[in-house]
Amino acid sequence: MPANGMFDVALQVIDDSNVSSGSDSAGVSEDEDVQLFCSMGNTIAPKPLKKSITKTKDEEFSKTAKANEKRYASLPNREQHQQFLTDFLSEVLNNAVFNATERANKVLNWVDPEQLKRTLDLELKDEPDSHEKLLELTRATIKHSVKTGHPYFMNQLFSSVDPYGFAGQILTDALNPSVYTFEVSPVFVLMEEVVLKEMRTIVGYPDGAGDGIFCPGGSMANGYSISCARFKRMPDVKTKGLHSLPRLVIFTSEDAHYSVKKLASFMGIGSDNVYPIRTDAIGKIRVDHLESEILRAKAEGAVPFMVSATAGTTVIGAFDPLEQIADLCKKYNLWMHVDAAWGGGALMSKKYRSLLKGIER
Repeated sequence: MPANGMFDVALQVIDDSNVSSGSDSAGVSEDEDVQLFCSMGNTIAPKPLKKSITKTKDEEFSKTAKANEKRYASLPNREQHQQFLTDFLSEVLNNAVFNATERANKVLNWVDPEQLKRTLDLELKDEPDSHEKLLELTRATIKHSVKTGHPYFMNQLFSSVDPYGFAGQILTDALNPSVYTFEVSPVFVLMEEVVLKEMRTIVGYPDGAGDGIFCPGGSMANGYSISCARFKRMPDVKTKGLHSLPRLVIFTSEDAHYSVKKLASFMGIGSDNVYPIRTDAIGKIRVDHLESEILRAKAEGAVPFMVSATAGTTVIGAFDPLEQIADLCKKYNLWMHVDAAWGGGALMSKKYRSLLKGIER
C-alpha cells in the first residue's frame, strides 16, 4: 500500500478477442471483462460486459464510462440532487443573504439555549432525512443564527456579505481546489500569484516583489510571522528544535491582540517572553519604552528577535508608529511584523493610507 494509505485505482479493459489487421477499430467480444486494478496489481472487482461492439477508442471509452456510471454510485447525482441544491441555494440567497442584511429585519431572533435545543431537530439518526427535512433545517438554522452581515451587527469586526465574494466561495467549494501545485489547481494557483502580487504592490513593495501566503485568519498570520522571524534569526531551529535556542523575546503593544502571546506560547517561546510595550494617550506604542525594553532583554542575556506592531488595535483601533518602529528594528536587527487585520484596509484609502506609512519596511 502506498505511504498515503490509499490505493490508486485504474480502469482496465481485458480484451481476449482478435483485432483484424489493418483496421483502426478494436473488436471487443462478449467475453470482455472490465476490471478494477489497484496499484498493487490485484484484481478487486471483475464485471462482465455482455455486448459485442466495434468502436473507435474514444467511443469505446465513453461507453465504458457510461456503463460504470450505472454500476458504481457517484455523487452528486443530477436526478437526485439538482433540484435539492437549487432549492437550497434559493433559501440561502433569500434568507441568509438578502433578508438577513435588510435593516427592517432583526440581527437575531433570540431563543435561550434550552428552548433552541427543543426547537431544532439536531438528533443524530441512523437513517438519512428527506430533502424537505433538510430544507426545513436550513430555514431554521438561518432563522436562529446571528446575521453577521446585518448593518446593525457591531459585535465582531465583520463586514456585510459581498455578493461577488459569496459567488467565489460557492465556486471554490464546488471545485475544492487544493492550491499546492499547478498540476492539481492550475487556475487558482495563477489567481493566487496575481492577487498576492497586487497586494504586495498596494503595501508598497517595488513592482510587487517578494512573496506571500493566504492565511486562515489574523491569529494564524501572527503565528506564521513568529515562525518566520524565529527561523530568520535562528535557522537551526528547523533541524535542531527548541533545545538549541537561547531565550527569545518578542515585543508588542500592551493593547495588541491576544494571539501574539497565545502563538508565542504555542510555539514554545513562552508568553512571559512577550514583552508588553506601554502605549500613549491614544493607544499607540511608545517607541521610547520599546527601545528601553529591547535593551533590558539584551542585558538579561535574552535574544530580542521580533517586534509585532499593530495597525488598528482590537479595542480602540490605534495605529502604531510604523516608521519609528522600523528604524528601531533596523538598528537592533529585529524582524518587524505588522498585525493589520483590523486596519490594513486603510491601504486602499487615499485619505487614511498614511496611517500605515512604514509598513513596506
